[in-house]
Amino acid sequence: MKKLVLLIGIVAAVLSNGFAQFTPSLRCLFVKDDNSVSLYFIPVDSLINGGANVFQQYSVYYSSTYTGPFTLLQSGMSTCNTDCFDGLDPVVHNYYYIRAHYTGGLTYNSDTLAVIQTTIINPGNGTAILNWNPDPYDPFPVTSGTQYSVYRKNPADFDFFFAGSVNASAPNSFTDTIGVCNDNVRYKVQLFNAMTIGFCRHSSTISQDIFQNTIDPDIPTLRRVSVDYNTDEIQLTWSPTYQTDVNAYVIYHSPDPLTAPWVEVATVLGRLNTTWVDPTNGSNTVSNYRISSRDSCGNPSPITNLYQSNMLLEHDVDECHYTVTLNWTPYNNMTNNLQKYEILASINGGPLTYIAQVGSTENTYTYSGLINDYIYCFVINAISVGNIDTASSNKSCFTFTVTERNEYAYVAAVSVQDNKDLKITINTAGDIYEFQKLELYRSEDNPNNFVKIADILYDFSATYYYTDYNLKVNKKIYYYKALLYSDCLPAPLSSNTANSIVLTGSGDAAHRNQLQWINFDDFTPLTPYSTAFLLRKMESDPDYVEIVSNILWSSYNTYLDDVAELSQFGADFKYKVGVNQSTNQFGYCPPSLSNEITIKQKPTIWIPNAFRPVGSQNKVFKPINSFVSVDTYSFVIYNRMGQIVFQTTNPNEGWEGRLSNGEYAPAGVYIYKIEFIDTSDEIFITNGTVSLIY
Repeated sequence: MKKLVLLIGIVAAVLSNGFAQFTPSLRCLFVKDDNSVSLYFIPVDSLINGGANVFQQYSVYYSSTYTGPFTLLQSGMSTCNTDCFDGLDPVVHNYYYIRAHYTGGLTYNSDTLAVIQTTIINPGNGTAILNWNPDPYDPFPVTSGTQYSVYRKNPADFDFFFAGSVNASAPNSFTDTIGVCNDNVRYKVQLFNAMTIGFCRHSSTISQDIFQNTIDPDIPTLRRVSVDYNTDEIQLTWSPTYQTDVNAYVIYHSPDPLTAPWVEVATVLGRLNTTWVDPTNGSNTVSNYRISSRDSCGNPSPITNLYQSNMLLEHDVDECHYTVTLNWTPYNNMTNNLQKYEILASINGGPLTYIAQVGSTENTYTYSGLINDYIYCFVINAISVGNIDTASSNKSCFTFTVTERNEYAYVAAVSVQDNKDLKITINTAGDIYEFQKLELYRSEDNPNNFVKIADILYDFSATYYYTDYNLKVNKKIYYYKALLYSDCLPAPLSSNTANSIVLTGSGDAAHRNQLQWINFDDFTPLTPYSTAFLLRKMESDPDYVEIVSNILWSSYNTYLDDVAELSQFGADFKYKVGVNQSTNQFGYCPPSLSNEITIKQKPTIWIPNAFRPVGSQNKVFKPINSFVSVDTYSFVIYNRMGQIVFQTTNPNEGWEGRLSNGEYAPAGVYIYKIEFIDTSDEIFITNGTVSLIY
């Protein structure tokens, strides 16, 4: 369309020389409030070319794009008021031009103008950003104004009012500050252009949106988070803001400001209402608070930068020393800065009285001189610099009662482990009464002359264990006792004395194992019915088996174990003895086990000299072994060529006369060799021959 622009320039030059204007000069596209479009133009002359051609009509064309195609909007039009087609197009299109029709089929087109199309952005920050398309003229005519005028219409306005201007050569954008709380705001843009007489306005489409005034009110000042002494409720107090349009305060809560989110928990209406009581969170936990203000448009201020917390006071009573130690959480971020803490006390329901004060970095205080059966309540006050603000903790109350302590130390068991160590079990009332430590003492073969061997520190448990390593548990009796140290005792408390069990034994020619032991004794008359039990493990047993139970308790004990019928289970017999104790007033008493001993029965062997594998009762060639250890036993049979035809390590297994392929061996004389280690740890070897007969 730039040809048309140049044509307008030529026409202007012709007119300046007194020639006729035959091309319409379209100057303005005016979008009305009802969204119809009016076209303002300078009309053509009625006669051109010396009167040879007579003006007939105008027609108007529109398009959605600058390059077309263009569509006829209306034809057969004459000049309206000589310079405008008012409200011609009820639908706003992007581009328009006017065509003048003359007799003789002559037509002349105006330049193409663009409607100013506005768009509006609501960033939600209390401003409106209005944008519009580039200049409706290309190039910009000298008859145009040099500034875009922006008009705004608020809901209460009867018409659009000037809001500002933008230089025509600047970017087509305007940012306006919103002054309504929450309502529809409308905008349009106009550009003035000169006509032959007067001027016209190139007026844009109207853009609108719902906008809010988002200018934040001031942040309120949180003065204190305090606990009411009588109701034990957390109460917040703050200073009112100076802005009169503030009509509410919003309370935020977090159980942990480092990990948990801040949650809005309440709204307090009224600018001068500056206190709030938390109905949900009790003073028995630490709660953290921040607040913000809100104006009449609903704009909230940022929440306070620093949170404040209620102080949680707890106490730890020491009955032994008639003292109570107070511990409290710090007051965080106090307004006007924290200067000190004051300790207040109420005794037997009396008024709170000042007791002492500590610095702002201290959070503990010990009060002494408690009186038995008195009721005490304590409160901590946090004081700001200059005593401007004071916040109170919860009250922490208790009745001081001195109870009789039933402390004890009881050696409940002394048990052998790994046949070289002793595990000592000591019962205490440590799960009820705190003490400092246990001192463990040991004596060898004598319940006197004790020597300290260990300090066992208190760990809140009732039962304590100690392992005494690398002892001569097979030869010596070890005695143990403990001393319990407690601040509440004028002197260490001594336990009973308890000993280890030493088991001894031997075997005889009649294949009996004689056992002797001195029982575990806790030297306490509270367990008179303890019983002993005997454990035995043969070579064929995977673990110990109880062979005797409920042996009546006596200091010195013997037991005779006849193993003559057990000759096929090996030569080694291992024994342990234990003592069962019933639970007493000192708690559970585990069994005490002795050392382990091994008694070896002397092996015997008888070997036949012939056998018949088929058709007789003597079908298997097997030595008759008694108390032969399976660990070292070897029985091998060779033929005359020195080849092995049978071998085993099981003393109870013999040769059935078969070869490795399952067939019977030929009759003849075979050589055998038997080898094992006897009870004297010497190698027993015997060789011989056996005849295989059919």
